[in-house]
Amino acid sequence: MGHNLQEINFIFQGDMVHDGLWAALKLLENDYTINYNGKGKADFTLGWGGFHSEVDEYVRGQAGPKGLCIGGNAYPPKNILDYDVLFYETEWYRPAIASHPNIVHAFGINADIFKPSKDKTKFFDWLGVGAFATWKRWDKMTFRKGRRLVIGHYQLNNEDESIEIVKTLLRGGVMVSPSIPSEKLVDLYHLSKMVYIPANIMGGGERAVWEARASGCNVVVEEDNPKLLELTTNEVKDHFYYYKQLKKGIKSCLK
Repeated sequence: MGHNLQEINFIFQGDMVHDGLWAALKLLENDYTINYNGKGKADFTLGWGGFHSEVDEYVRGQAGPKGLCIGGNAYPPKNILDYDVLFYETEWYRPAIASHPNIVHAFGINADIFKPSKDKTKFFDWLGVGAFATWKRWDKMTFRKGRRLVIGHYQLNNEDESIEIVKTLLRGGVMVSPSIPSEKLVDLYHLSKMVYIPANIMGGGERAVWEARASGCNVVVEEDNPKLLELTTNEVKDHFYYYKQLKKGIKSCLK
């Protein structure tokens, strides 16, 4: 079966941005047909999402070999042996799935977009990137000094929370912006002296830390978040590495 694999169903909740996963999947299209709507009859099903998420529930229900790119860690894993392969992003998270016989590190940034600029002009003292959600802890940005901007996803399904966070930032003199495309985000990284990701351990931020570092920024996270601290000092991987690791994991299920 490994030699006959032709199609992969990819399941992802929300809108895909031009990040490392997107770029890795584009490379994977050279090897397989990828059905991004997850509707085709495929040889392998791949999902990106957290355990207990809608993506997780959907992928578990599919017949044949399947894998999950684990996004987030808000809930403990469940029935991990339902999957033939698990892809993880950080060494901090690895022990949570260490009992699974087939785990593969797969994470990286879109190096075609996120790279340093020769222009050293800076406008912002502090830039923050992440959803307007409590686990991002944006109230901490109000204690930073200088010209500050937070770019965040506005939670349409939790508007009251996002509104209160935006109010707190504005009252603290922090500029706010809705999410912007990766091609525009890198320009703001280039214009920023420091990038601050104050999320708690459940609050994501992995991609933002690496994208900022790849763009030449100094990144500050909180000391109580060992997951993000790891990502401020280790080697930033690109989408070619991400692709190689995804392909490695998929092929391991189809021997």
